[in-house]
Amino acid sequence: SKELLVKLEKSKALPQISGFFNAGYLGYDNDFNFLKASQEWYGFSSFGVNVNIPIFSSLGRTAKTQQAKIELEKAGENLTETEQQLKLQIAAAKSNYKFAIEDYQNKKNNLALAERIEKKNEIKFFEGIGSSFELRQAQTQLYTAQQALLQTMLDIITTKAELETLINTNF
Repeated sequence: SKELLVKLEKSKALPQISGFFNAGYLGYDNDFNFLKASQEWYGFSSFGVNVNIPIFSSLGRTAKTQQAKIELEKAGENLTETEQQLKLQIAAAKSNYKFAIEDYQNKKNNLALAERIEKKNEIKFFEGIGSSFELRQAQTQLYTAQQALLQTMLDIITTKAELETLINTNF
């Protein structure tokens, strides 16, 4: 639209030529009898040409043309900036998605470790070697690791949805 605006402003400096042609017939009578064969009709026609050559416009037209060019450049810069922002957002979303997957693997390993620790403390407790406090602490760590894993799964889903929204595709 900005390009068309520039062209419009430039076209205002071009000469304009317009013309017209008008023709018709008139019938004069005291009665309404236009379908009567003896009715006299008088023809007329006129034509004309109008030429408008802009010579001087107090530099207003030039200023408007320059303004339109500046607006076109600004629109181009805005487009470039928007493209770069979208590329940056896509790169950040991809990075967040990869990080969420790596975090998920980390939390999965932490959960496996917490399960082993809890199992060992459970065996120690039932053998009488460990205390109930140690068992309870190991179980709390296990539950915390499970909760962290579930939260990481939710983060993966969220970051994947954000990435798909930005690039408008489905993996």
